[in-house]
Amino acid sequence: MSIGPAELAFRAFLMPPATAIMRVLLNLRLRGMRNIPATGPVIVVANHGGYLDPIFLQTGTYRPIRYMMTSDFYDVLSVQPVYRFFRAIRVNENGPARDSIRGALDVLKSGGVVGLFPEGQLSRDGELSPIRPGITFLGGRAQVPIVPAWIEGSYDVLRRGQVRPRIAPVSIAYGPPIAVNGKRDRSLPDRILAAWHELRDG
Repeated sequence: MSIGPAELAFRAFLMPPATAIMRVLLNLRLRGMRNIPATGPVIVVANHGGYLDPIFLQTGTYRPIRYMMTSDFYDVLSVQPVYRFFRAIRVNENGPARDSIRGALDVLKSGGVVGLFPEGQLSRDGELSPIRPGITFLGGRAQVPIVPAWIEGSYDVLRRGQVRPRIAPVSIAYGPPIAVNGKRDRSLPDRILAAWHELRDG
């Protein structure tokens, strides 16, 4: 997967110091990063407690993560240039998802990493929401490893409706890849939930 010069420069020169700052200010802790394959297509799925989750999740890997993002967030004009810069994949919240699925599959076919928050929206109270069926469809079509990740503390840093971030500890745990069992693996959401609970409690 090709990376533009501006994005490459950002990741090479700004992400390392940004990660270092988060380690100091937010006591950022990472574990299980080796569970993200060094090469090849992979989907990373995480819980979604706060606005900064995509940034937090990216700190665990040098590989660029292309996030699938609902149109509710993607279409906010004030921040849309940022989403375009990082080539987020727009998901139509109120219409067909064909284009977004095709976009994600293109990233995976080129050996890239797709990031997905399968709850489909930010948590309203810090608790998990039901997993939407999109991950079952995408996982079945892609047939690539799915790495579960649990983000702890992002709800306290910058939650839904909050304007200014707060200082709070953040930790991220990446679990062993989950294999997809066929094109209609209806057990996938339950296995992702089980992996999240294990990472949270571990």
